[in-house]
Amino acid sequence: MSRTRSNNLRILPFAALLATLLIAFLVPSSARALTIPPPEFKPPDISGIVKLAKSQLSMRVSENRSNNVPRYRNGKGRVAPFSIGDQWCAAFATWVWDRSGFDDYLGTRYLRRSHDGTSVAIQVTDLTQWAVRSGHFSYAAMPGFLVVYGPRHIGIVSEVDRKGRAVLSIEGNKTDRVRTVRVEMEDVTGYISPFRIFPALAVSRSSPRADVD
Repeated sequence: MSRTRSNNLRILPFAALLATLLIAFLVPSSARALTIPPPEFKPPDISGIVKLAKSQLSMRVSENRSNNVPRYRNGKGRVAPFSIGDQWCAAFATWVWDRSGFDDYLGTRYLRRSHDGTSVAIQVTDLTQWAVRSGHFSYAAMPGFLVVYGPRHIGIVSEVDRKGRAVLSIEGNKTDRVRTVRVEMEDVTGYISPFRIFPALAVSRSSPRADVD
């Protein structure tokens, strides 16, 4: 082997190592983590979220005389565990998330203890801003995601009807009860995922796969 070829073999690995070190020092670790999902990344199973939300439908949750205290058995039973004694759509949604094993939302600014002691989000705007900041915001719907629509309302996506351009949402504090609502995609602000969505996997608002109109 010639001396020139031998030197090249030594230089190439060194050049690759140098490039790796430059990337490590010049590119913030947070940016690298947000840009490239790990090769083994696989979205978690979130089917339990909708299952739990549906179970609350069968409990016939309702307020008694619009007092912001949801109770079982049409307002005549025990106080619901997600009650916060105030507007409770965000509290209901994040209580279901927590009980299904997803608590990333604890990064929001405004939290409160619900009736059973669970820390829940209490403000739709705050929850949405957190989702945008932390990579949990999406323009594509999935059962188990939260749907944000109207001035300040939120629910749990249970079904996506892309042909009809709507989602079905299980919501707390909708006409003082837990109920299923059909939300037209033209009214949707966006969706919030219980897990972080890497930009490489994200759907933009202008994408044909977006579930907003």
